[in-house]
Amino acid sequence: ALKAMGEDGAERQRAIFEAVQKFVDGTGDADACVDALEQLEDDAQDLDAARDLLKVGMLGLVLKAVDADDAAVSAAACGVVAVATANDAEVQNGAGQTAVDALLGAWRRSAAREDDGWGRRALHALCATTRNAPMEKRYVEKDACEVLKYALLRSATKDGARLAAKAAFALQALLADDPGRKTHLGSAINAATRHLEAPPLFADDVAADAARRQLREHCARAVARAGPPKRAEQCAAAAKRFLGDAARAAACEAEGVADSLAVLEGRES
Repeated sequence: ALKAMGEDGAERQRAIFEAVQKFVDGTGDADACVDALEQLEDDAQDLDAARDLLKVGMLGLVLKAVDADDAAVSAAACGVVAVATANDAEVQNGAGQTAVDALLGAWRRSAAREDDGWGRRALHALCATTRNAPMEKRYVEKDACEVLKYALLRSATKDGARLAAKAAFALQALLADDPGRKTHLGSAINAATRHLEAPPLFADDVAADAARRQLREHCARAVARAGPPKRAEQCAAAAKRFLGDAARAAACEAEGVADSLAVLEGRES
């Protein structure tokens, strides 16, 4: 935790702060900064430690690292923000719109470089920072559709599939909280629909396969929540066609197709 517990604890925290500060100042090593940020992420699992990040001003320094052009540093900093802000209004409010803007900047740099691993970390932090927070309304109305639509279209690779699955989960969560948000999320909902209408892919990687199954199920949940019922019916019809095709039955997403069909038809357990 960030609360120094004796001389060893205080020295450790000084070393972490210095590693991040030096990199932000342009005099430090990226690998040392990433290592320090990963230690902070572990610390921030503890609620008191997460709040201490805010109280001692360390969160502001972490946000400067989010702004870094170095992908590994920015992604590690996004990880700290995600853990620190998750389910804690005090840290969310302290992070504020400054954090959302920094995370959006990291997201856009990751998209420009097609770095889906970095993008997933940025998206995770955006979701954690804005969920049920004062910044959420602005994020939903201004930026979420752009972010989620792009991410949903990145499922061709392993990292992309994991990013797309995270985006689909975020989309259905936003709609679960308020179905009226569909007016701001139309393009993202259309991207989710296209996943459900597209043929399932054949197995190529265990992690990618699992992510794509999750992606399809979360997309189904988003479509069912957004409506109209005709859209869900069309997606269900596509799922039935896939499941009825013997050649497709061996596809890696077959299980995900069945799960998505259960969601679309209201049979989810």
